[in-house]
Amino acid sequence: MLPRTADVVVIGGGLVGCATARALARHGLHTLLLERARIGAEASSAAAGMVAPQVESHGPGPLLDAGLASRRRYARFVAAIQDESGLDVHYRRDGILYAALGRAAALRLERRVGWQTAAGLRVRRLSVTEARRRVRILSPRIAGAAFFPDDHRVDNVRLTTAVATAARRARVRICEETGVLAIVAARGRVVGVRTTRGRVAAPVVVDAAGAWAAEIRLPAGVVPPPVFPVRGQMLVLRTAPDTLPCPLYSDGAYLVPRADGRILVGSTLERAGFEKRVTVEAAARLLAAALALAPALADASFEGAYAGLRPATSDDRPIVGPAADLPGLVYAAGLHRSGILLAPLVADAVADFVRGGRTRLPVAAFAPARFAGPGATTHAPARK
Repeated sequence: MLPRTADVVVIGGGLVGCATARALARHGLHTLLLERARIGAEASSAAAGMVAPQVESHGPGPLLDAGLASRRRYARFVAAIQDESGLDVHYRRDGILYAALGRAAALRLERRVGWQTAAGLRVRRLSVTEARRRVRILSPRIAGAAFFPDDHRVDNVRLTTAVATAARRARVRICEETGVLAIVAARGRVVGVRTTRGRVAAPVVVDAAGAWAAEIRLPAGVVPPPVFPVRGQMLVLRTAPDTLPCPLYSDGAYLVPRADGRILVGSTLERAGFEKRVTVEAAARLLAAALALAPALADASFEGAYAGLRPATSDDRPIVGPAADLPGLVYAAGLHRSGILLAPLVADAVADFVRGGRTRLPVAAFAPARFAGPGATTHAPARK
């Protein structure tokens, strides 16, 4: 039965939603999480699980700062989740090898190594011989390589399951197959949500609905978040375990190993609306990129392919914090390619906002107020 009241309703059962609900419940708030389908069924399970702010960054800025801050929290976050859930999430701190295929890619990689070294971040240039010594299946035809020892990986599917389990054990009530149709307000403040199973009264609502964050009806005059889906297609190969000892990254594709011998090959970036499917063209392109990186994978088994919808925003930055035009509404949305990486940071930041209206965590550049126009103010959510 759907509860009729809560201190906080969290919309969305991906990793960010589950982590946020757990954080809120651990602060003593009666937290209800509503998921339109099944826990972790969308972007959280379609990712590769790289905890990699350095490899994925194109330059200094607030997204890199937040990624580095979240990466620093990751080991502690994983340890707590594994203790609370009893599940191993396969968190590995073995670094990521970035290989450049061609002279132009090598120049781009060299610039990345340069600015990151100047910023005090750890990265090591590798000769082709050194790179192939670290990853034997790496192509001898690469034009350059670098190793990022502080970028890590996690099994995102196992992590999402573990965080949902930890949230339940923290007394979060999770209701799957429950779509949120509208956020309801009265006298200018959030008073609850209307769902496919009835209404729930709550003074605070957290929109962590991933690619669907902008699809929830809002009160008249409230600006929806500029979140839209970006399709990512992935391939799954299977080899002997330890064939690939650490993730490989390039401009064209990345390869992320799993403990059981699977290798995830990703990923595309496509504006295809909510059409979640695998295309022949994308699969062929990913396979070609994988073989260019590691020709020995030609003998791997092809296990499958899948697609997911990442929640992107109009300025390529997440939306995190209280809505500027509706007190009681808080966003944890638009995390695009960074949802796995930023989940620990965003969960704690949202808990701070709900409890006290502000946070010291580095998410100021992600404030929803940037979309609300000149003179907008950010309202702290009201609680019972």
